[in-house]
Amino acid sequence: MNTALQLILICGIIIIAYLNDVFARKTKIPAVLFLIILGILMRQASDHFKLIDFDFKTIIPVLGTFGLILIVFEGALELDYEKQKNRIIRNSFLSSLIILAATSVAITFLLSKSTGLSFHQCLVNAIPLSIISSAIAIPSVVSMTAKTKEFITYESTFSDILGIIYFNYAVTFSVINTGMFMKLGAELVLVTLLSLAGCLLLLFLLKKITHLVKFILIITVMVFLFSIGKYFHLSSLILVLVFGLFLKNLHLFSWPLFQKYFVYDKFEKDFGFLHQITAEGVFLVKTFFFIIFGFIIDFEELLFTRTFVISLIVVGIIYVIRAVFIRLITKSFLPITFISPRGLITILLYLSIPEEFRIPEVNAGVLFLVVLITSLMMLLGRRDRKI
Repeated sequence: MNTALQLILICGIIIIAYLNDVFARKTKIPAVLFLIILGILMRQASDHFKLIDFDFKTIIPVLGTFGLILIVFEGALELDYEKQKNRIIRNSFLSSLIILAATSVAITFLLSKSTGLSFHQCLVNAIPLSIISSAIAIPSVVSMTAKTKEFITYESTFSDILGIIYFNYAVTFSVINTGMFMKLGAELVLVTLLSLAGCLLLLFLLKKITHLVKFILIITVMVFLFSIGKYFHLSSLILVLVFGLFLKNLHLFSWPLFQKYFVYDKFEKDFGFLHQITAEGVFLVKTFFFIIFGFIIDFEELLFTRTFVISLIVVGIIYVIRAVFIRLITKSFLPITFISPRGLITILLYLSIPEEFRIPEVNAGVLFLVVLITSLMMLLGRRDRKI
């Protein structure tokens, strides 16, 4: 394929994705479904006409991680903090923590019984399926009530962060003991301190940089700091969340020294530009990530009866556990019970499973069906109701 055709294909994908996003906002159908299906169709066309010969699995982890950073950052940029929101923050954290743990254990038992493999190996495969995707959940609630939007944004972001920590420790440790919890606690304290220091650095740069190229550098430095933490197996997604919250709620910090070094007259204007660039970056990365995921799916896997059975049972576990806990903690049922999509982070962690932990029954077809069904289930909860 020559350069002109490649450019036509890339630009055509972006234009189609944009039109699809507009259509999705009007119909409430998650845009991600169309992108994955488009990727599957492109794979079939490519195989038939022998158009593309490239292993996209080599770039999807990088693309997905970058997308995750931008999605969490964009979500945090929209969260105003007030004391009366402490209850929502607490409930969303408890919801993400308990539902993640309960769902992963239930799916682990399912996989263990159906495959006869060890609990540990099944747990590593179950965790990605137990994490709510902020990439799909956050955009799905833009038209809902403020409380619902805040709850889902916090919950899905916490689910991403806790899920990554959970997955990393499940891969590293074969048993749960005191030493593991001590290491985990020390890591969280260290990451929190480093995140605060990183936020101050980024805020300082935002104020001091006068060059025409400013916001791309800020995002690049944020990704750079995240990547350093990831290299040392730290939960550096906390940095992204904290920095976004810092920027959105800068007015809460009235200390003279803080105001002197980090606050400036043009901050609101710069904040608007940064938010806009981040939103457009999220759109671009998500478009190509989900299309590439659809492209790498082996269509034959979708025809296996076992794939359908496992997918349906996994989805059933997800919503039974969520319905029970959401009812207990929020005294409500709709719409948030059905807003529990799987997506980018599920796919990203699935591709990160070490070869020795992989289970053939948990294939890309299972992931696709779980993402598809949980996204469609959101349509049942897309009504404006209060939490």
